[in-house]
Amino acid sequence: MDCIFGIFDVLGFTSFCENCEPVEAEKVLKIMDEFESEIPKLFMSAMDPRETAPPEKRQIVIDRLRWLTFSDTIFVAMPVSPSDKPDALKFNMIFFMLLTSYISRRMFEIGLPMRGAIHTGNVTVSKRCFAGKAIVEAHRLSLRAKAAVTIVSNEAHALILRSISAGTGFYDMLAGLIVECNVSTGAGTSESFKTLCWFYLQMGMIEPFNVHRDLRRFVEEKFTAHGKRLSGEQERHKAAATEKIFTEWKIAEVLRAAEMSSRARQD
Repeated sequence: MDCIFGIFDVLGFTSFCENCEPVEAEKVLKIMDEFESEIPKLFMSAMDPRETAPPEKRQIVIDRLRWLTFSDTIFVAMPVSPSDKPDALKFNMIFFMLLTSYISRRMFEIGLPMRGAIHTGNVTVSKRCFAGKAIVEAHRLSLRAKAAVTIVSNEAHALILRSISAGTGFYDMLAGLIVECNVSTGAGTSESFKTLCWFYLQMGMIEPFNVHRDLRRFVEEKFTAHGKRLSGEQERHKAAATEKIFTEWKIAEVLRAAEMSSRARQD
C-alpha cells in the first residue's frame, strides 16, 4: 500500500530490559499496548468534539491506520491514494501527524525516549510483519540521528503541507509540529533535518506539554528512568544531543509565535 508511515525504536531498550523491575515494566508496556486502541479514539474525539461526523465515517479513519508494535519498535501507517479527495487527505494527514506526535511525547514522558522517522512510500504490511524499500529508507534515515528525535523526510514533509492550504489554522498547527534544526549525526558532526516537535501539541483534552526549564536534568531523568544507565560515551552523547534539539524547539516556537503575532497585526 502507498502510505505515510512512522517507524520508531526505543533508545536504551536493552538497559531497560536488564534493569527495570518486572512490575514497573508491566505498567510501562501496558501503556504501549493501549496505543493502538486508545490514542486514535482520543484524537478522533479531539478533532470532532461534537461528533458531527457519522459514527461509520469516524470508524473508517481509525480502521485505516495500520499498527504493529513488537519489542522496542512501533510502526504506524496511514494509506494514501491519488484518488483521495482533498478534504479526506487533509483530515488523514492531520490525524496522522497529531497521533505520531502524541506517541513520541507519551513515550518520552514514561521514560522511553524514541528515535524514528516519518516517510512515504509503498509498504507491504501483514498481521505481524512489514516490508518494503521505503521501510529501509526510513530506518537508515532515523539511524543518522544520534538523539531521541523523529526525522521527517522531505517526501513526507511535502505531502503533509501539500494536503493543507497555507494560511489556515491547521497549516500553522502542522508547521509548528515540524521544526528544522541541527541534529547530531556523530561526535562533532551534525546535519539539518526536519524534526517532529511534540512540545507544543495541544488539542481537545490534550494539554500543552510542560516544557521544563532545566532541560538537561529533564532529559537525563528520562534517559535513566526504569533503572536505565548512561553507561557509555554514546549514551551520554545522545542525551546531550537531545537536550540541544529541545532547546532549538523552544527557540523556534518563540520565533513562530512572534511571526504569527506580527501577521495578525498586519491583517
